[in-house]
Amino acid sequence: MSDAFESSRRKIARAEKHFADLKREIDEFEQSDPYMRVIEPDPKHLDHQVHKIKLTQPLPVSVADITGDIVINLRSALDNAGYEVAVASGVVNPKNSAFPFAGSVDKMANALGRSKDIPQQIQSLFCGFQPYPGGDDLLWALNEICNTDKHKMLIPVGHAIFPTHQAAHCVGYMSIPEPHVWDSRKNEMELITIGPGTKFDYEFNFRIFVAFGEIKVVEGKEVLRILYRMGCKIQSLLMAIELESRRLGFIKG
Repeated sequence: MSDAFESSRRKIARAEKHFADLKREIDEFEQSDPYMRVIEPDPKHLDHQVHKIKLTQPLPVSVADITGDIVINLRSALDNAGYEVAVASGVVNPKNSAFPFAGSVDKMANALGRSKDIPQQIQSLFCGFQPYPGGDDLLWALNEICNTDKHKMLIPVGHAIFPTHQAAHCVGYMSIPEPHVWDSRKNEMELITIGPGTKFDYEFNFRIFVAFGEIKVVEGKEVLRILYRMGCKIQSLLMAIELESRRLGFIKG
């Protein structure tokens, strides 16, 4: 017995393989310790010193490439499911069977024009998934990431270093940012500012992570975590499409 949604499942399986590759690339980057501590004069008070962390290596371009491969496969899984349902319903050569992502709930009707070869009951199911901002934001973000230039997909803060623990002992002037904020323009983070003659001792532990760039809903959020959630989301939607298609009799067996 053939699997009507085999092509969609293959796309998801491909995305899972790319996800493993992406995790390996990110792990290797993190383990390379791509940063160093530096001490610079405080531009506002030249007799003060600013201790910083600066990146010394750029994020590998392969990270953005693999991320693009993942999201494209996940979105294609939905498009392929729409195509298969259209064929199963009797449409010989579907031309309009794409999944209807929309810019807003008011634009859903127009977006369904891209799905007009799919049975109306399944179109209604698609609408119920709310693939627009303010509906299912994670689902909508998937399409936004697919449409984003790969060079802008991951912002510099994507491999930012954030303190998970800090301790300091100081005699004299000392200022610690609260919270510590990564400067994505300079690829650096200020740790501590000290005044002249200050005696100090401090310790920081850091975590590096890769985050999405200027994409609403997921901006600044960890890539691996968001992609995992998107993969789970697409699998659940595919299951819902299959169950409804079988209930309505479009898919037999």
